[in-house]
Amino acid sequence: MSEPIPRERIKPIHLAALMVLLVMVSACSIVSNRDSSYDPDQQPSPDGSGSLYKRIGVAPFEVHTQHTDPYSRELMQIYVLGAIRTECPGVGFVKPSDDEYPPVLRSLPRLESGDLDNLQAAIAGRQLGLNAIMVGTLTSVGTEEKQRGIWLLKRNRHYVRVQVLLEVYDTETATKLVDETSVREVEIDSADAEMIKQKNRIDSGFVEEGLELIAQKVDDNICEAIGDQDWKSFVLSAGPEELWIASGSRSGLQPGRVLEVYDSNTIMEGFGGHKYFKPGPKIAEVKLVAVEPLRSKAVRLTGGDIQPLSVVKIK
Repeated sequence: MSEPIPRERIKPIHLAALMVLLVMVSACSIVSNRDSSYDPDQQPSPDGSGSLYKRIGVAPFEVHTQHTDPYSRELMQIYVLGAIRTECPGVGFVKPSDDEYPPVLRSLPRLESGDLDNLQAAIAGRQLGLNAIMVGTLTSVGTEEKQRGIWLLKRNRHYVRVQVLLEVYDTETATKLVDETSVREVEIDSADAEMIKQKNRIDSGFVEEGLELIAQKVDDNICEAIGDQDWKSFVLSAGPEELWIASGSRSGLQPGRVLEVYDSNTIMEGFGGHKYFKPGPKIAEVKLVAVEPLRSKAVRLTGGDIQPLSVVKIK
């Protein structure tokens, strides 16, 4: 019978190293499985099954705090948008880094109050054939000092607090599908806290850790909100017999497909200067006769007058 290993031979440092190794292997496995399911840099393409792909416009993320450096905006693109794109397979994101990024998304109109002009943003989205528009803002970055520990062992700990606001607007109604504020705290040592106090600025390295934690939370809610919406597009122009639709092969459309057109140009007044589109009845059916990457030509099958920006849906 083999001799039991004496307890004193099992060094604590060895046990700690083993635990770290197991955590690293597990994390790598999770990342590998997550990345292998969908490549976020790959645009959705028709698969012959008749599926249509939603397109979401992403406005350049904004930084509304003076306590961090401009690179924090790029970090939001990397972590927050990266996580959302990975977790929403089959959705095409029109993002600021795209070569053909629409200029209108770079400077969406604002109301006098400073809020986004949701109606004008929806109109811009309709003209681009977008299902929704996403706006992200780094609203706050700051430091906090808290007491942590048990009774007599309590001591002061320092944290960097990162807050992000994510909003998603529906282009059919101009209503807000998502309005989510996420906050995460990253612990720092007293030397870092003193350095931040002296510089009155928080380096993007600390912000990066907070954004990485936020990204792990927000993707599910965003993808769920987008997934609950039906595919739709919009009429660019309409003549007596033919019309152009603001979606094409990148959305999975193919010649011969029949779509329904709905009246959705009636505007309702809301609170705080906001306005919205009122969903209307079905007014026509159309058939696609020519499909380009970002638009399609259709002929009228049934129905009456079709106005530009009318909503187009799957039959």
